[in-house]
Amino acid sequence: MVQGGLPDEVLRAEPQRRRARIVEARTIDILDNPHPARLDHPCPHSESCGGCDWPHVDPRAGSELKILVAAEASARFPEITELIRDASVKASPSSYRLRNRLHWDPRSGTLGFYGARSWRVAEITDCRIISPTLSSIMPELKRAVSECCPQPVDVEILEGGDHVIAALLPARGGPEHMPRGWVPTSRACPGLAGFHRLDRASGFLPGWGLDNVRMDLPIDLEVPIGSFFQGNRHLISWLFERIAGLVGPGDEPVYDLHGGVGFLAAAASWAGRSDLTVVEVHTGTAKAAERNLPNAVVSPTTAEAFVETQETLPSRAVVITDPPRSGMTKELRAQIVTWKPERIVMLGCDPATWSRDAAELMDHGYELTHIELVDLFPFTHHVEILAVMESA
Repeated sequence: MVQGGLPDEVLRAEPQRRRARIVEARTIDILDNPHPARLDHPCPHSESCGGCDWPHVDPRAGSELKILVAAEASARFPEITELIRDASVKASPSSYRLRNRLHWDPRSGTLGFYGARSWRVAEITDCRIISPTLSSIMPELKRAVSECCPQPVDVEILEGGDHVIAALLPARGGPEHMPRGWVPTSRACPGLAGFHRLDRASGFLPGWGLDNVRMDLPIDLEVPIGSFFQGNRHLISWLFERIAGLVGPGDEPVYDLHGGVGFLAAAASWAGRSDLTVVEVHTGTAKAAERNLPNAVVSPTTAEAFVETQETLPSRAVVITDPPRSGMTKELRAQIVTWKPERIVMLGCDPATWSRDAAELMDHGYELTHIELVDLFPFTHHVEILAVMESA
């Protein structure tokens, strides 16, 4: 397993670690047959920063590599693997991130991402994944945090519209509770529209300025700091319209089981759907979904608890799922199989767990009628799968 190597290349590599029958190594030099997607000049931080694990891959030319990753992850399910190999990939430009989590190390005076396989914080002065706006305010942000935070902290960054907001979070090796005085002032951070704290025990703790940003979409969405939201600025409008197209018009009820602030449900609404239910377990995020979709029913609970408490659920329905990287739980998969909705629009950020979920649904009578890959994470091996399952 060679970090920095690409298929069919001839390279010189240095062993780093041996475990069982696997040798992990690091690429030293490309000797022959460089891959067409290899960048001539990878990110200058690639030797020290772990923010990207594919800093040497051109996102515009690396679509076949994303397909290869997804196909290998689904290898336990040959039927799905073949469909993935034939799928299209929606690529993304660089400087894509809407959300970032930076780490502050007061000992080294560094604000950035963790280094590869380490807790050491690496500089990102010329980063290819953060936006030009964030890049321009990094010096003032670093200076402000260095003056206010004597111990390690994480800094959550959220961008939307014309605004950038931030929040302090507990960090590895830092305190669980951060004093209010650790929040840099608006005078120290003129490039930010708000700065707050996110405490594990208390949740959101107000500081100053805006605590949310507005995403400019066909249906504008409010996204509070600390809430999950798709992180790619270039593809967010495309994904919104793509979900709307896959859901389509109709009078069947739509159930978004991993609703967040209502992004996917809003796309369904824009497609003409009026009977909407959004399920979101995090209270603050669920409240944002209520504000974003005032005509929808928002249930602040888990998907499993929601399904369990419904006396009846119509089979003539559209279900939308966008679970975390671990995929649907075993309980939720069993519940959906029993429920048997006509159509399921599935978005998954891990091809392995997505394939497991899809295979179980196919074993219970569902047909995979649409599949495509979405490169929401350029310069990394990660890729999203967007698919539609229909009850046979």
